[in-house]
Amino acid sequence: MDAGQNDVLRCNAMPQLPLIEPNTALFLDFDGTLADLAPRPELVQVEPELVGTLHTLFERLDGALAVISGRPISELDHFLQPLRLPAAGVHGAEFRTDGGMVSKASAPGLEPLIPHLEALVRAYPALRLERKSVAVAIHYRQAPELAGVVDAAVTEVLRHAVGLEALPGKMVVEIKPAGVDKGDAIAAFMKSAPFAERVPLFAGDDLTDEPGFAAVRKLGGLGVLVGQRETVASVSVPGPAALRSWLHRSARALEGAGGQPRAVPNEAEPGPARRTTTS
Repeated sequence: MDAGQNDVLRCNAMPQLPLIEPNTALFLDFDGTLADLAPRPELVQVEPELVGTLHTLFERLDGALAVISGRPISELDHFLQPLRLPAAGVHGAEFRTDGGMVSKASAPGLEPLIPHLEALVRAYPALRLERKSVAVAIHYRQAPELAGVVDAAVTEVLRHAVGLEALPGKMVVEIKPAGVDKGDAIAAFMKSAPFAERVPLFAGDDLTDEPGFAAVRKLGGLGVLVGQRETVASVSVPGPAALRSWLHRSARALEGAGGQPRAVPNEAEPGPARRTTTS
């Protein structure tokens, strides 16, 4: 039995995920974690109560809350408006601190690949091509039997590409800048206030979240898998609804603990920019 299987067994054995502590640095994936998955990314629905809960958690954790997602940060802002939380988008290729401007990794080799991927989608209409700021995703959720076709096509277009890599996920393969991932983003946040010297906790559901689980584990924190599969996360919850319930309960508990809340950044409150680093 390998380490991932041991972790899954420990996840199953834990009766209840402990509530978030005041000294937590909280990192949350979006799709499949905060929000239920949808047939198409733009069809995702955000539970109305969730935005208020994230607002409370941000205040009570003194700003040490960030969303770590495969989506561009602009989309996260749209779904979580009016909040503008610290965030890493496109798996760490975009980075924003407390309400500040977004810094982006470079992907100059991406554009020449697009015509080839568009031809693939024309040949297989069940596929969907999603353009991101510095990445592209090929979704096959409507046709799981095309997984091999997508993998082969991505391998071929990347054969001579420089500075790009494939990232498989749930019914999707992405092409993104090489050398950045969710673990790098979490490590970058943890180097400075308000995240530094706190205990990191990262919740996510996809294979693309594994680098994040590994990063918080290395820093002495906790990885929370949303769902069930082999993982390096230490704890699991059954699905997004259970994760949201845990966030709601944690927010209420932190409110009961008192203390002076921190203001949440929004569109009218820009802050300083910071460029992502990798390790």
